[in-house]
Order: sequence, then structure tokens, then C-alpha cells
Amino acid sequence: VKARVDGQLEKVTFSEGQDVVAGSVLAQIDPRPFQAQLELAQAQKARDSAQLANSVMDLERYTVLWKQDSVAQQTLATQQATVAQLKATVQADQAQIDTAQVQLDYATIRAPISGRTGVRLVDPGNIVRASDNTGIVSINQINPIAVLFTLPEDRFQDINRAIHDHGRAALEVQAFAREDNTLLGSGKLMLVNNQIDTATGTVQLKAQFPNTAHKLWPGQYLNVHLV
Repeated sequence: VKARVDGQLEKVTFSEGQDVVAGSVLAQIDPRPFQAQLELAQAQKARDSAQLANSVMDLERYTVLWKQDSVAQQTLATQQATVAQLKATVQADQAQIDTAQVQLDYATIRAPISGRTGVRLVDPGNIVRASDNTGIVSINQINPIAVLFTLPEDRFQDINRAIHDHGRAALEVQAFAREDNTLLGSGKLMLVNNQIDTATGTVQLKAQFPNTAHKLWPGQYLNVHLV
């Protein structure tokens, strides 16, 4: 999880190792500079909107006078152009407001996914930047969890045939501990990669496990059986 704007980190609202849900607040960057930019953009729009309203009234008056042959066609056309220009200016002001609002929203850092937090990588008071490589914290999805594994390419036809024979039912995948071959969980095959790795002569597969007991862990090495 990385900051998307630069600023001073005011507070961190998660604990290391905590389970978080997507959208929950993780940290807060000082929002005052972004709030000021938003208010400036709103004031700019208010000023230009007032000018637009005044120009529209002038246009209405010039239109009546032109119909009475009391004002030149060029004067009316100039006022029409002024109104169009001010309308575009107000639209640009709204775009500035939208941009400032997005920047203000980015000052509140939220969890993009549900999962478990790791070690906190910054502390309150630190200056964080969108260009930082370290980020705020890493979140790993634990439940459910995905397992990536490979099989020799000469087994691809067997796998493909089994998938078609099972129809909509996904093939079972079993995960075993590498040390003592203890069964850690059963999952379902989710993906057979769309190409064979010519360098290794293997095809990559992906399975998903419920992992309610958290026996599987990110980065863990396993023995996998595709049934």
C-alpha cells in the first residue's frame, strides 16, 4: 500500500498483523494543503460563475436590443462568444475542483483489498511521497489464498481432458507440507495458464484454497497434487 500524494503522515490507524477489510482506513496524511487547494478551486469557480451569470444577462439584453435594431450584430456576436468562453471557464474550474477533491481523498489511505497487514514501514510524522518504493504496509490476502504451481508440459493434454470431462466442476487440488507431507488443505483449480513456458517445459496453474484455518501462508513452499 503506497501513498498517492506527498505529505506528512499524521496517524496510522492499523496494528501490525491486523486483519483489515477493503476500504478500511489505514493511515492519514495531513489533509490541510489539499483542503486549501480544493477551497481555492471552489472560490475560482464561484467567481467565474458570477461573471457568467452577469454575461448571460447582458446577452439577453443585447438580444432584445438587436431585435429592436438598437445594437450592432457584432456586439451581440461578441457577447455570445464571451458567454461561451465563460461557460468553458466554469467547466475548467469544475475539473480543477474534481482534481483537488481526488487529491484530498488520497490523503486518506485505505486498504485496497481485504487481508492481513504486515510490518508497518513508516511512522506518524514521517514524510511520505507517491514516488516512495517502500510504501506504508503490505497486505496479503490469506482467506481465501491462491497457490501457484507448475506441471510438465507433457501432462497438459491429461489436464485439458480432465477439465472437459468434469464440465463446470473444478478439479480438486491438494496442498501438502514439504517437510512431512501433511495435508494442509484442499482447493479448486482456477486457471491453466494460456501458454507453456518453453524455457522450462512446464505449464503454470493456479488454485484457490478456502484456508479458513490459515495453514497456508504467503510465500510458503508446498507439494501440490492435482487430482
